[in-house]
Amino acid sequence: MNDPWKLDDVNFDQQKGQLIIFISHKRGSKLSCPECGDKCSIHDTRERTWRHLNFFQYKTYIHCKVPRISCPKHGVKQVKVPWSRPGSGFTLLFEAFIMELAAVMPVNAISRLVGEYDTRIWRIMNYYVDRARSKENFSEAKNIGIDETSSKRGHNYVTLFFDLDKSKVVYATEGKDAATINSFIEDLKEHKGNPGQIKNVCCDMSPVVIKG
Repeated sequence: MNDPWKLDDVNFDQQKGQLIIFISHKRGSKLSCPECGDKCSIHDTRERTWRHLNFFQYKTYIHCKVPRISCPKHGVKQVKVPWSRPGSGFTLLFEAFIMELAAVMPVNAISRLVGEYDTRIWRIMNYYVDRARSKENFSEAKNIGIDETSSKRGHNYVTLFFDLDKSKVVYATEGKDAATINSFIEDLKEHKGNPGQIKNVCCDMSPVVIKG
């Protein structure tokens, strides 16, 4: 009984335009403690629902009574399910789809396409961007480009910093004043970069950039 999960039912609600997949654990299963990985007995269950990839044009959801295990070492803990990360209301496949769209579409357009609030889309993106950036290493950054661009109508700007050797954006922040330079330097240090190693900076000659 290596796989404790089983499919119970599939329910299609044509009026709501939804497909619901019901999953549960097999009777007598022991599941891994999320802290130590030991196989433990089930304490109780909590109902959870996740948005999944659409089935044709219909929204699809996975519904499961997720077990909580009783670990002798760590007490009562909710187990991790293989189709979603902890704390998310979406499946991993749905989040992967969102990240693919984010490379070519604005968030508002994604929101309209999938029928979710843009705040939920931003939470998905922020999670994966933060996780990816936590692994960045800028220790070899020596030639930096700086430029600002308008983020929306009106005087709203974003300043971008590039590693010119790798043709890669390494940092972006709101604003276009001298404080953006200090913000970049702090982020550079947090990712193993050394401001003393920067040999060349390509930027415009605006006073605020020069001051920074």
